[in-house]
Amino acid sequence: MKKALLILFTTLCFSQNTIDKKKALKIHNDARKEVGTSPLLWSEKLEKQAHFYAKILARKDQKKRMQHSQTNDGENLTYSYDYEKLKGKITPIYSKTPLSDASAGWYEEKKDYKYSKIKRIRVGPPIGHYTQMVWKDTKEVGISYAISKSGSVYVVARYYPPGNYSGEYPY
Repeated sequence: MKKALLILFTTLCFSQNTIDKKKALKIHNDARKEVGTSPLLWSEKLEKQAHFYAKILARKDQKKRMQHSQTNDGENLTYSYDYEKLKGKITPIYSKTPLSDASAGWYEEKKDYKYSKIKRIRVGPPIGHYTQMVWKDTKEVGISYAISKSGSVYVVARYYPPGNYSGEYPY
């Protein structure tokens, strides 16, 4: 019985993760379609690399000092944390769609982006996550997440080839 429940649970998690990957990829590709860039393909290699770095971020759990990795690929990072208080106990709440939630958040930066060349130093709200999503030369993406002991969810996206080159237009 326990084995059957474990298999069912694993299957449900795998299925939910697959749905979330497809949804995240769709958010990226819909954003790219809006600006006329070609759709991205999902890369399992980039997903594995993203997962490896998400685990590092979750282990460090330093939200205010979260740093990009030393990858040569493009990279978007984010974290989230939500909780509920039940019977005096604080319990983390986890989204079933962390990849698409992160992708939607990065896409939201579009509202602050005015079409222009990428600047090395920029004043104002962040836009770099969005411009990496739609970067004209990028062909592949892989996204993954890890959960810290405190309940924070760290999401990492890797892009190949990278974007956000200073002095260039994203599309």
